[in-house]
Amino acid sequence: MRHLRPHPERIVYDVIDGQVLIIRSDTGSYYSLEGPAADVWRGLMAGLDDAELMAAIESRYVPDSGDLATDVDAFLASLLREGLVEEGQIDLVTEFAAAVTPAAAWVAPRLQSFTDMQDLLLFDPIHEVGPEGWPHAADG
Repeated sequence: MRHLRPHPERIVYDVIDGQVLIIRSDTGSYYSLEGPAADVWRGLMAGLDDAELMAAIESRYVPDSGDLATDVDAFLASLLREGLVEEGQIDLVTEFAAAVTPAAAWVAPRLQSFTDMQDLLLFDPIHEVGPEGWPHAADG
């Protein structure tokens, strides 16, 4: 089964009040994930493979219309296309299943992309860090 993980050199992310904020440090673009999109992201961060992720999402959401699997596949493709994730297992596995409650209404996950702060984010030294992360500056 396929596993996806955050791209280690390109992004930083945080979850604030259920919303996932992602910054792509090499382009200055930032992204917002809410609702089902945030749950899919948390599932990826929990180390779930494709089948486990779909089972978790299907246990959480009741589809009003559309196809959950198709929507999730399209969303994962957008994460890959934007360079936010890559194939490979995540090192740290957290509890995803306990973080969601069943029977919420399904809304197709959506990746919201923003470029209005690119200059400011690219100016910030966070993209000049080594593999250890902030506050360790990259060599050279």
